[in-house]
Amino acid sequence: MKSISTAVAIITLSSTCALAQTPRVIGTSDSWSAWKVYENKTAVCYVHSDASSKKPEHLDHGRVSLFIRRLNRGKVRTEASLQVGYEFAPTAIRIAVDGRRFTMIPRGNYAWLRRTEREAEFARALEKGRMAIVEATSRRGNKTTYSFPLKGFPAVMKKARQGCR
Repeated sequence: MKSISTAVAIITLSSTCALAQTPRVIGTSDSWSAWKVYENKTAVCYVHSDASSKKPEHLDHGRVSLFIRRLNRGKVRTEASLQVGYEFAPTAIRIAVDGRRFTMIPRGNYAWLRRTEREAEFARALEKGRMAIVEATSRRGNKTTYSFPLKGFPAVMKKARQGCR
């Protein structure tokens, strides 16, 4: 069931979901997985994990997932995104990787890095880091915190690079 819902989330994140085929797993390691899908006959890979902790615990956060989309063309080679089961407040979302800070901008229940020129830096931080901590605010004003252990991320990111050259 988790694989099916991850595949649906990947298709949803795809910019051309009407032309996308069903994603397939190309690697897993710890809580991370790498997926490959074809968009307009071009292979696109995603690295994905669900949050290991969601706080405050009494709230219904829905599924909380961090994605890194591997791009084959252009100056920017990765695209990070966050997906939650509720609407974000229209305020900046903070994500720290072992203390290194990044900012995401929300739209509905998705968020992306504010500055695309920091995408490579963010991906490198995930590969070298131990934990990513996300701090966000819901449209209702609830302050939330999510943890993503990074063990396994380097291995699946390598699979994504190899699978989508």
